[in-house]
Amino acid sequence: MFEFFKKSAVRGFGVIKNNPQILYTIFLLIAIPFAFLISGQEFLNTARENQERIEQERIGLMYDVFVRYADEKIASSDMASVQDMIEYLAGENPSIEAFKVVSYANSAFMVIASLDRQEIGSIDKANAGRYQSAMLGSFFAFQEYISGERYWRVVKPITDRAGNITAVAFSDISMAHIDDRAAQNITHAYFVMAGIIFIIFLLLLRHARIIDYATLYRKLEEIDKMKDDFVSIAAHELRTPLTVIKGYLDLLSKDRMSDDDKTSMERINISVEQLNALVGDILDVARMQQGKMQFDMKRVDVAEIARGVAGSFAPISKAKHIVVNTDAPERAFVFVDEQRLKQIFVNLIGNAVKYTPDERRVDVSVRNENGNVSLRVSDTGIGISAEDQRHLFGKFFRVRTKETEDIRGTGLGLWITAQIVAEMGGRIAVESIKGKGTDFIVSFPSAEESKS
Repeated sequence: MFEFFKKSAVRGFGVIKNNPQILYTIFLLIAIPFAFLISGQEFLNTARENQERIEQERIGLMYDVFVRYADEKIASSDMASVQDMIEYLAGENPSIEAFKVVSYANSAFMVIASLDRQEIGSIDKANAGRYQSAMLGSFFAFQEYISGERYWRVVKPITDRAGNITAVAFSDISMAHIDDRAAQNITHAYFVMAGIIFIIFLLLLRHARIIDYATLYRKLEEIDKMKDDFVSIAAHELRTPLTVIKGYLDLLSKDRMSDDDKTSMERINISVEQLNALVGDILDVARMQQGKMQFDMKRVDVAEIARGVAGSFAPISKAKHIVVNTDAPERAFVFVDEQRLKQIFVNLIGNAVKYTPDERRVDVSVRNENGNVSLRVSDTGIGISAEDQRHLFGKFFRVRTKETEDIRGTGLGLWITAQIVAEMGGRIAVESIKGKGTDFIVSFPSAEESKS
């Protein structure tokens, strides 16, 4: 068990070492709630201090008013008014639980007015020490806890106009209702704080997951780069033996072969060409993804290339009894890479011938239109649905229908074509009707327009 925890700890430290952001997240998970708790406690302490100061000021103000009133009434021996004032104050402030006025006579403190009428005329020995201090001119307002409840105990001398102390006022003011309300507010505040901390905790956990995702993304990027490098190297290595096979096939003399041998050799040649085309597509994809595809941009005659590429499909179109028509002006110049332009024509015309049923036609046209040269490859094949047209230029996308299930392909040709067109500053579009045929339109700025 110890070894298991030890290995887990070592792995955990290794992950943290390789991902410093995790350590930062752990620090935030601890620091932010701790900071909230500290700041919340400071706020509560400050609030309590302010509350006590306000309570003391209000009690002092109430006593100042009472003492002035009581002084006049005591001087005129109107103790009934003093008693009424005490009862009035207690009625307005339910927190006052005890309120009395005592006078000093015969070395004792006798109650002359009290909230508890039964006390009037009795000697208050319990608070004699406080009364003695008040007789010396001292004012007391202090807190005591009685049976778990907080009280303000107030002792203040009552003086006549000459400054002579004639009596002492004493009261117990309960803070229980205020403390209960404060406790409720504090509890509510703690719940709110706990909720905020919990939300922050969830956000930080999400932050940690995002860090995990970022780490995973970096690893996936590394794996993806390794995959691209492997595919590129593998494709290059495949091209060498294919070139050798192609060379030996060209050296073989067909004159001395039987018809079966000639057929077999032709099938080998077709397979080599297909595999060579696939390797070429893979290399193009790798170059594009790595941003390594190079373009030798120059002024090129599109009409001449269109006629040449269309003519190169004569053997294939003848085998399917498909007529490939070319309609192009004598010359039409654009500023592109010549080999890449040929690749565009090969992909588009090749697809048109491949997806057009036997004994139909394919039209290749070149037009000068509004300062652009448009290249249109039209077939009378199976057509493409509107749904499939939206995904047609996606990587590895192929139209999956009953008519195409026996037609081989990788789904890379049109993606590569679209990427090349975009890199050379052109546009590509498709127009198609299901069951009627498809038109691919590629346009580039005319070279004559760009020079003028």
